[in-house]
Amino acid sequence: MTSIRTDSDDAREAASAADHAQTFLDWTRVNARVLTIGAVVVVVAAAAYWFYLRSQEIQSANAEKALMNAKQSISAGNSSLAQSDLQKVYSRYGSTTAGIEAAMLLAQIDFDAKKVQDGIAILEKLSGSSAASRVESTIRSLEGDGYMQLGKPIEAAKRYDSAAEASTYETERAFERSKAARAYQIAGDTAKARAIWTSLLTDPSGQAMASEARVRLGELTAQVAKR
Repeated sequence: MTSIRTDSDDAREAASAADHAQTFLDWTRVNARVLTIGAVVVVVAAAAYWFYLRSQEIQSANAEKALMNAKQSISAGNSSLAQSDLQKVYSRYGSTTAGIEAAMLLAQIDFDAKKVQDGIAILEKLSGSSAASRVESTIRSLEGDGYMQLGKPIEAAKRYDSAAEASTYETERAFERSKAARAYQIAGDTAKARAIWTSLLTDPSGQAMASEARVRLGELTAQVAKR
């Protein structure tokens, strides 16, 4: 049965709609200050975020420029000036990719100058920082190189193992494992060296090291035979 609308029904609906509209207007008036503050907070937050991003971009650009200048000093063979320039880049822009690269170059200069422990100390400060996350494997590998230079192959092998674990690339991971195997072999830990070389020999990502793996395994077998 179809209900019949009357003028009174329409009037009630109109009055209800008017009441809702008035309620909304009243609420808006009462909370106008809160709404205004909320809008201002949103605008300020957006502006602050934009300023932060822009500051990061400017800082990165300045760091890259400073690093380029330092590299020019390296190319010119002026190691003392290069070291000074790299130290400035690292000190000012240590939270940037360029700053991390500058520190790695500083460590390499220390290695070349036979100040190996100083170079390792620089690298150890970098390890674990957010800016260094993309090159964590390279940093650990450089630490291993430093310990090899100090004649500490076991410490070097541990760093190479860490470098392999930190790497996200299979080929790089295999390469770092081969460096660890060499270090273990030099240190006399033939069991670990053999295990790594054997693994690389059968690992598809380690085929670039397969030839060396065969040679090293042959050396290890010969050492056992001599005993």
